[in-house]
Amino acid sequence: MKELELGAKIGEGHFRECYAVKGEPGLCVKKLKPNLTILQRLHLNLLRRKMNQDEYNTYSKLPEALKPYFNPVIRAGRDYLVTKRLMDYDGSHSLPVSDYEKVSNKQFWEEVEKIVALFEAHNLWFFDAFQLGTNVFVQRLSEDHWRPVIVDYKRHGWRSYPAQLNLLCNSEKKKKFYRKYERFVGLFMGDTVSR
Repeated sequence: MKELELGAKIGEGHFRECYAVKGEPGLCVKKLKPNLTILQRLHLNLLRRKMNQDEYNTYSKLPEALKPYFNPVIRAGRDYLVTKRLMDYDGSHSLPVSDYEKVSNKQFWEEVEKIVALFEAHNLWFFDAFQLGTNVFVQRLSEDHWRPVIVDYKRHGWRSYPAQLNLLCNSEKKKKFYRKYERFVGLFMGDTVSR
């Protein structure tokens, strides 16, 4: 794959910043922040040394039924991750749920419930998937068909929260996941959609 030239910064998380790719509207690059705090560096060096490769491996090992709901990782390096940049049917870039305030598309929420059922069936608990609406994007496939796509999924074990040793137990992982999920639904489900 050719060398990618970074464009404008389009997002930011706890450890990484996300950039558009010049000349490639369907790609983006997540890079480690240059100004990480001492605690963030310590966390990365001790527990998350291969964070980008781990996310690549996680995507590769997902059950096939879940893959359409996860943004594909194309390439990973120590300090970067190349992923697809989601596009809507009209050619615009997809936006995170948090940019919508409330999402009232019924099919979107049905697919969110399908994702959660698949997590349950496969015993997968991605803590950051439904966090504050920034890691789930609304991909508008048509005017009426909106699909949730998880764009960041690196937090799924006790190493994400090393002080919470209770997360070594699967039942505690599940509780933590559902707390975040219920908060997500409460914040972003539109009034016209019922559960």
